[in-house]
Amino acid sequence: MPIATALEPISVISNKRNLEFNNFEKVPSHNRNLKVTSIQRNNKKARIFKPLNGPKLSKRALEIQNEEFLLSKGIIIVRNNKYHPETNPNGIINLGTAENKLNNVEMLSKINDPKVSTVTPEQLLYGPNPGSDRLREEIAKLLNRHFNPKVLLSKENICVGNGCGPLLNLCGEVLFDAGDAFLVPGPFYGGFEADIKYGARVYPVPVQHEKDDCLKVSEEALEEALRNSSRPVKGIIIANPNNPFGRCYSAEQLLLFCNFAKSHGLFVICDEIYGLSTWNDIVTENIEEGKTIENYECHCDQCQHSKSIKRIESNIDGQSNKFTSIFSLDLPDPENTHGLWGFSKDFCLNGLRIGVTISYSKTVMAAIQKICFLTCIPTNIDNILVNILSDEKWTDEFILNNNRKLFKSYNHLTNSLNAHGIPYVKGDSGFFIYIDLHQAGLDEYDLWMKLLEGGLYISPSQAFFSKDSYEERNWFRICFAVEQAELDLSLDRLYKVLDTLKRNKQIN
Repeated sequence: MPIATALEPISVISNKRNLEFNNFEKVPSHNRNLKVTSIQRNNKKARIFKPLNGPKLSKRALEIQNEEFLLSKGIIIVRNNKYHPETNPNGIINLGTAENKLNNVEMLSKINDPKVSTVTPEQLLYGPNPGSDRLREEIAKLLNRHFNPKVLLSKENICVGNGCGPLLNLCGEVLFDAGDAFLVPGPFYGGFEADIKYGARVYPVPVQHEKDDCLKVSEEALEEALRNSSRPVKGIIIANPNNPFGRCYSAEQLLLFCNFAKSHGLFVICDEIYGLSTWNDIVTENIEEGKTIENYECHCDQCQHSKSIKRIESNIDGQSNKFTSIFSLDLPDPENTHGLWGFSKDFCLNGLRIGVTISYSKTVMAAIQKICFLTCIPTNIDNILVNILSDEKWTDEFILNNNRKLFKSYNHLTNSLNAHGIPYVKGDSGFFIYIDLHQAGLDEYDLWMKLLEGGLYISPSQAFFSKDSYEERNWFRICFAVEQAELDLSLDRLYKVLDTLKRNKQIN
C-alpha cells in the first residue's frame, strides 16, 4: 500500500475539526400514535414515554464529542494505515504513542512461562476490587525498593486498577466536585485532559514554566494561574518524570509545588508512571566493573560518524535533575499528597492496562476503594503480576536492562538529530524527547499532516496543550523505544519531509 493512501483518512479527519451533531439520520416511526400503556404502582400513574426518533445522547456526551483530542485523532489516522515491515511497509510508523517495544522477547518469555500465567479455579471467581493483598504487597515492596519513600508503603497505601487514566478519573471523583479545576505545569500530558475531564468533569488550568527552563515553575506563576482561574481550583497535578519533556523535576521544585498546595488548601497528585525508566540515573549508577558510560552508548557505524557533531542547544533546557519520587521527600502535607504509577511504561505492558494509586490518607484510600469496582483488573492478570514481582532478582535485572536499552536508543536518536541540525530538549527519562521543528516553516497542524502523509506519526505540541505562541508551537514529541531499524526508517521519513518542504520553499 503506498504512503499516499494515508491521505484519505487524514483528509476526512482534518476537515472535521469541529464535529456537528445535528445531522443524525432520523429513524421513521411506523406508528405515530404508539403509546406506552400506563401502569398503576402505589396508586401513582407511571409516566407515558414517547418513542425516540433516532439515537439520543446526554449533554455530557455531546460536550465530549464536540471536543477535539489530538492524541486520539493521530491514533485513528495511524490505525487506518498502520505500518508493518512485511504486510504494510509503506504504512504510517507510530512514534507518537508512548510504548516501549524494546523488551518484547524478555517480557513475553516471562509471561508465557506456565509457572507465571497458569490460571487456577480461584481466578475464575471475582477478585478483590483494589487488587489482591498479595499484589498490593508486592507493588509496595517494589516501590519501597526503588522509590525510597520517607514512610514505607504498605498494601493499605495501594489501589490497583485498569490503567492510570481510569485511576486518575477515580481521584477526580473523590477529590474534586464536577466543575472544579486543577493547576498543571504546561505543556502537559494530553491524557490528563481526557482522563479526568471526560468522567469527573474536572478541568485543567495550565501554569507557565520559566522561559529558560521547561521544568521550572515559579510560585508567582502558580499564584497567577490560581488567581485567574474561572473555576474553583482544588489541586495540582504533575508528571514526574515529565511528559512531554522526558526529564525530571528537581526535589526543590517538587517541594515548591507541595508547599504552595498546603498554603492554599490544595492537594497534589504526582504521576510517576516513568519512575523506573529514569535511564540516565539508572545506567550511570550501575556501570559494570571495567566499563565506562561510553560502553552503553550506541556504536553503530552511523553513530560513529555523527557522535562528534555538537547538539544545537534548546533555550528551554534548564538544569538536568536526578529523579526524586515525591514520596521520598519530607512532605509538608502527606495526607493530601497522592501518587500514580503503573506497569504500562516501566514494564512495557501497555496492553494489560494496570495502574496504581498511592496515598497515605486512609480517608482518601477508603473513598477510592469504595468505587474502584469500576476499575477492577482481571484475576489472572493479578496473578501474573504477583509471579513477576515476587521474582525480585528477575524484576530488578529487567529494570536495569530496560534502562540500558533506553539509554542506547536515546543516544542513537540524538546522534542522528545532531547530524541533521534538529534542536531538542535534552532528555534523561521516559522514552521520548521534545524536538524543535520550527525550521519547517509551516503551521504546526499543517506540518503534522505532512508528516503523516510522509508515513510518520509523532505528537504535536498542541496535543500537550501548548501555549498558542511561536515559541511553544512547532515542537513535537518523538518516541524512541523501538528497534533500531524502525527508528532509522522513521527518521528517514522525517528528514525527507523536512527536505521536501525546504526545496519547495526555495522554489517559491
